Order: sequence, then structure tokens, then C-alpha cells
Amino acid sequence: MKKFTILFVTLLFAMSSFGQWSTGARLGANFSTLTGGWCDSDEAKSGWITAMAFGAVSNYEFTEMISLNAELLYITIGDKTKYTETGEKNSLDEYVSTTTERYNYLQLPILARFTFGSNIIFFGVIGPYMGYKIGGKYKTESNGHVTKGRFRFKEKNLEENDWLYNSDLERRFDFGLYIGGGAGKKVGPGILEVDLRLGIGLLDHNKFDSKDAKKTAKDNGYKSVRTMNICLTVAYMYPFGKKTATRFLD
Repeated sequence: MKKFTILFVTLLFAMSSFGQWSTGARLGANFSTLTGGWCDSDEAKSGWITAMAFGAVSNYEFTEMISLNAELLYITIGDKTKYTETGEKNSLDEYVSTTTERYNYLQLPILARFTFGSNIIFFGVIGPYMGYKIGGKYKTESNGHVTKGRFRFKEKNLEENDWLYNSDLERRFDFGLYIGGGAGKKVGPGILEVDLRLGIGLLDHNKFDSKDAKKTAKDNGYKSVRTMNICLTVAYMYPFGKKTATRFLD
């Protein structure tokens, strides 16, 4: 977590030492799921969860059209999986359980931005992001019985019903790609922006001891577990720098 903060602050100061730049805050909703899994079965159906996303953002303009966004976000990504199992043949019994997993990430997107327009601006963004799990929680509902707990990274912090995260088999670091766009308008001294983007994780969240172990898992139906999210946020950006942007001037 400290490395992400240091990197963001370094980028912020680097941007401020050049020309036109702006900084602000971002807040909104994040819709996410996890793709893949250990089996491909109609008995397990994965769904989406909704959570908040917020953080700080800085933008440096190379030109009025091309700029660079560096962001530091607190974002929750996870999924809601429903499992259905039937009883013996000719039995009417049905066992249904739902598990909701929420992983809290500190995320650092570095995005190229392309802006058009004057009174109302329109922009597109694309670029990579890095993420690191800093916590999380789960809830399992099974035939009226509810179990809740947190994800722990150290055994000494374990409490009843907590899940211990195995760093040898599970990956805390995430890397992916964002693509999206939005619109903005001058409001007061700054610019109010609405941003919609799609995030696609590129790393498998599970580790394997060897290539043979991973191959065996895939032969048994395993598909790489990756994050996917749709983030809808509002940001308010305040401009600084050696020159004043002219796109909003009459």
C-alpha cells in the first residue's frame, strides 16, 4: 500500500513541475464480478456486486487534446455466486447457497486521455492499472443460515469464521486494463466530470506450484479467475499550472 501511495505522490509532483495540470477527487459506484472458476457447471452461477469507489486523481495536459491521468483509488471488487445442488434421483430436495465475496483494493490507474470539445468536453481514456488487495469480507447464505467473516492475511489476526488468505496459492496483486470515456463542464473554478469505464483484469488470481499442476486443473475444467468491473464516477478537477487552459474561454 505504501508503494502505491509513494508512486502516486511522485507522479503528482512530477506533473506539477510542468505545464497545465489539474487535480481533484473521484467518487462513484463500481459494478464487478469474477470470471472463470474451478468448474463449468450450471450448478454454479456467478453474478455482480455493487460497491463504492473513491480516490484522488491528477491530470497533466500535453496539449488540449492529449493528457495523462494518474489516479489512486480505493475500490471494491468481487462477485456473488449461487450454488444449486439437488438431492438423490427422484428427490424433490434442493440445496441452495449463495456466497458473496468483496475484496478491497488500493488501485493505481495510469491512463492516456483524449479530449474534444469546448463548452462541454468529451473524452476517452485507456491504459493499465495496478491493484493490491488490502482487505475484504464474505457472506454465505445457505437455506436461511448466514455466515459472515473477513479475509485475513496473517494468521494471528484470525477470528471465528474468518478466511485466511494463502499467499502461496492466491495472488494479492492485480494488473489490468481500463477503457472508457465521459464528459465534463466548467462549474465554478473547476471542471465537473462524469466518467464511465470498463476494467478487465489480466492476471489469474490463483497460483499453482507448477505448470503441470495448472494443466491438470485446466483439464478438470478450471478457467483463470480474473476481475471485471464497470466503474461510474463523478470527479471535480481544479486546474493549476503555468498556463490557463483556453477551451472554456469565450
